[in-house]
Amino acid sequence: KPVSELSKSQIEKVFFSVLDNYGIEKSWIIIKKHKPADDDSVKTEYEIKLPHDIPIPVLIKDVNKIIQKEITGLVSEEKKVNGKTEIRIYTNEILKLKAIMLPDTSVKRNRCELAFIINDAFDLGSKNFNSFLSMRFPLTCAVVPSFKAIAKADSLKQYLKEYVILLDDDLSESKMKLAPDFQKEMLRASINTINSSFGSASGYIVDEKSGLFRSSIYSFVQNEFKKMRISLIPMAEFIILNPDNENELHSRFRIYCEDASKSKIFYITYNNFLKILPDLESYSKKGNKVTALSKTYLNKKE
Repeated sequence: KPVSELSKSQIEKVFFSVLDNYGIEKSWIIIKKHKPADDDSVKTEYEIKLPHDIPIPVLIKDVNKIIQKEITGLVSEEKKVNGKTEIRIYTNEILKLKAIMLPDTSVKRNRCELAFIINDAFDLGSKNFNSFLSMRFPLTCAVVPSFKAIAKADSLKQYLKEYVILLDDDLSESKMKLAPDFQKEMLRASINTINSSFGSASGYIVDEKSGLFRSSIYSFVQNEFKKMRISLIPMAEFIILNPDNENELHSRFRIYCEDASKSKIFYITYNNFLKILPDLESYSKKGNKVTALSKTYLNKKE
């Protein structure tokens, strides 16, 4: 289609889809009359209130990138006037859209905090584990206590990563074992060893399907940890996001992200986390934030 035939409505449609990507609500967009000059075809202009956490240059960059991809022969320009940012979009030197971006502290996006526990991070090969460490998000590893895991767990902090201790049936280290046939003193010694070896843990998780959870010693183990001001968090607190089907993985993640009513903690394999990264980037753009596990509601639990 020739550039001269491109309609104002086509350009507006692409422009507003970019605003929607950033979670900008329709009520924040005010339509005003525009006094057309000889060189333009618009009769209206838009004033858009922006939450303070949206960087205007980044939004404008996205507008340019997406519109120029959709529409060839297009030119845009922006300028700052009295704290406002004005954007104009032209085709064939004819003005087709004018919008004013106005930072406004009274408007806020519906934000949701997301945290991720990678349940197999310590089982990854060195290449994938290094890839995990270099992720810009503050992710958390699930760690089954062992002497071998101590140094690896301690090293996470320098990469802005955290870890939680996972108590399940894979716990086989003799001096950390919590076996049903152990005497109380042996259990207490194991609990003390775990606690002293993993002092930087962001929390302790217990698998409700494990033999430990169903055993006669669980109540004692739970109370001993409680004396140390450590709560054992059941796996049911988290959203287990490891379906076999990739379509289901994406659809379930999107459903959870669209509900901004509360913070969410996902329990997921590293491979599945990589698959949802494009979705995560989209939801981050809308104002959702990936947060460290230590900064979620779990940290406020007694």
